[in-house]
Amino acid sequence: MHPNVSVRNVAGFNIPQYTSCELNYVGATNNLDTVVFKEGTQTVATLTFTYVGGTPAADDANIATVTRS
Repeated sequence: MHPNVSVRNVAGFNIPQYTSCELNYVGATNNLDTVVFKEGTQTVATLTFTYVGGTPAADDANIATVTRS
């Protein structure tokens, strides 16, 4: 995704304009925990991931849900 867009519509969630995004991972895995979208220093949206079988201990876990807040 490219920053500085006015609106992003992605399969059911609306991401407001943002200038940066921060990726946070589950422990030492390559599985995303949250993606935080910011406009300057203000958080404008957060995507939170859950995984099939609970918190993953290994890479490449299957995503169960993605929730926007």
